[in-house]
Amino acid sequence: MNQDELLVIIEKIYEAATDTSRWPVVLQTIADAFGAQDASLSAVSPVAVPWLVAPRTDPSFLQSYGQHYHPLNLFWDRMTRVPVGTAVTDRMVLRQETLRASQFYNEWSRPQSYLSVMGATLLVEDQWRFEFVVPGKNAFGPEQIKLYDALAPHLKRAVQLTHRLQSAELDRAYSHGALDSLDRGMLMVDSRARVLFANQAAKKSFNAGLKVVDGVLCGTKPSETARLHLAIADPFNNGGCNEIAISRDSDRAPLSLTVIPLRHRVEWIARQEQAAIVFVSDPEDIAGQRHQVLQQQFGLTRAEAALVEEMLKGGDMPDVAARLGIAPATARTHLHRIFRKTRTTRQSELVHLALSPGRGSGGA
Repeated sequence: MNQDELLVIIEKIYEAATDTSRWPVVLQTIADAFGAQDASLSAVSPVAVPWLVAPRTDPSFLQSYGQHYHPLNLFWDRMTRVPVGTAVTDRMVLRQETLRASQFYNEWSRPQSYLSVMGATLLVEDQWRFEFVVPGKNAFGPEQIKLYDALAPHLKRAVQLTHRLQSAELDRAYSHGALDSLDRGMLMVDSRARVLFANQAAKKSFNAGLKVVDGVLCGTKPSETARLHLAIADPFNNGGCNEIAISRDSDRAPLSLTVIPLRHRVEWIARQEQAAIVFVSDPEDIAGQRHQVLQQQFGLTRAEAALVEEMLKGGDMPDVAARLGIAPATARTHLHRIFRKTRTTRQSELVHLALSPGRGSGGA
C-alpha cells in the first residue's frame, strides 16, 4: 500500500470517529487493505460484548458471538495477555492444533471460513477493552503487522473519541430523561435566551404565557420579555436569582419564572458563552396537585377540596362561597365536613395544613 492510499484510509478513520454510521464502510476498506474477509471493532470484557461492528460477518453469527462464543474465543484470551497496542496473529500466540480443536474455531470461525486471525487491543478505558480484529482464509504475516502499526495510533484515537462521544450522548439522554420526569417546568438557555433544552412540563407552558420565537424564550408582553432577557443575560444580578412573572389571560394566574445561573461547566453546551436554568412554576398546576393530595390523603370530595383551595386565596366564607358559585350555608356545611376529615377545628389551622408539605396524618 502506498502513502496516498494509507492517508485516504486514515482520513476515513477520523471521519468515522465522529459519525459512527461510517464505521462499517471504513472497516470494509481496512479489511480489503489487509487482504482479510472482514475487519471488526469492539468493546469487550471477559463476559460481555456491548459494542461490535463487523460489517461482513453474518448478523446471526455476531449475535451468537456476543451471547455465547466470546468467552470461548481462545485467540481473544491470548490477545489480552500481550501489551496493549501490540498486534499478534493466531500463529504467534496459539498452537494451531490447539486452535483448530477448540469449540469456538469449529462452531463459529470455520463455518464462516475464518481460518486465520490477527488483532490487537487498541486501548483499555472504563474497564472495557477496545479490540481491532481481522479474520481471513490465509495466514497473516509481517506485511499485515506493518500495516497495523501504521494505522494503530489513528484507530486508537478514533475509537477513543467514538467511545467518549457515545458516553456523553448517553449521559445527556439519561439527564434529559430525568429532567423530563420532573413535574416542574425547567429550561436551559444560553446568554441570548435561546432555548437549549426544555423538559415536558416546560413545553406545556409554551403558548400559554411563555413563547419561543425563532428559538428565543419570550414572555407575553414586551416588558416581560425584556426583564426575562435581562435576567438571563446577567443572571448574577440580584444575588444570582431572578424572579419574573409572565402574565396570561385575564382569568388565569401568571406563571412564575426563576432564573438561576449555571455555575458549573456543562460539556454538551460548552460551546455556549454562558447558560442559565429557568424554572417555571404554574400556580394552576400547583393548585391542581394540592387538590389531588387533599382528596387522596383526607378523603375530601372534589367540592370540599375546591373550597379549601379557594380559602387559600383569602376572604371570609361568604366571599369564598361567592367565588365558587355556591350558597354560604353550603360552604359552611363543606367546611364542617372538612374539619372532621382533617381533624382540624379552625380555618387558620386548615390553611396551614393545606400549605404544609407533609400535611399531617389524614383520614376520618
